[in-house]
Amino acid sequence: MTDDQLYLAVAQSRDDTIVKDRKHVAGNFVEGRVCRDCNNGWMNELEKQTKEFLKPLIEGSENLLSISDAQRTTLARWAAKTGYVLSHAAPLKKVPPPSHMRYMKDNAGAVPPRVEVFGQQWIATAEFRQIQRNQWRQIAEPATKNPAPPKGTYKIAFQFRCLMLLVAHWSDPNSMPMISAGIHIPLWPTHKLHITYHEQLPPLDMQNPMAPLDRFCTTLAVCDLDAIIQP
Repeated sequence: MTDDQLYLAVAQSRDDTIVKDRKHVAGNFVEGRVCRDCNNGWMNELEKQTKEFLKPLIEGSENLLSISDAQRTTLARWAAKTGYVLSHAAPLKKVPPPSHMRYMKDNAGAVPPRVEVFGQQWIATAEFRQIQRNQWRQIAEPATKNPAPPKGTYKIAFQFRCLMLLVAHWSDPNSMPMISAGIHIPLWPTHKLHITYHEQLPPLDMQNPMAPLDRFCTTLAVCDLDAIIQP
């Protein structure tokens, strides 16, 4: 991928108006502030642990649903590490809290608390795509307007060929992520029960190469716990 041309853009959340963009080869898309100890230590160890079973997932020759719990845990750790580095390498102002990266460093690459990781496989449309879009459908009864996400909340989605991964954190403990049926495969936490919502979605715009990854990212919703826990 080192010679592939990457297009990076920062857009307004409300209307997708691009406010900053740039093009360069993939080999120059790096985060140079990663220290040598981390790069050669726990980060490198995650790469080695994930490499062999990650390749067939990316190629689509292995089904994401067939991997073991241990592989799901390793993949979730790799996704969190990779998502954080991608977020900081991109020209974004809102990046995950530094405490989440410090947690991974101090805990041998473990996924930070209240961070969830999801996967999906799709037809490969490119070698690599990435999107960070902090928009959440908020599902509650009675219906309310979606307020701005609380501080520290984020979604980082990226795609390597057939494999899509989503690293998400909702910082308000009174709410929890809600997955969309048929779109999100939970990877971490490995044994958590997830609330699922069903919705008829419009057809994907296949002329837009970012459409599958964008839907994967934006359809992860959040629900108010008070709305589902009845006295």
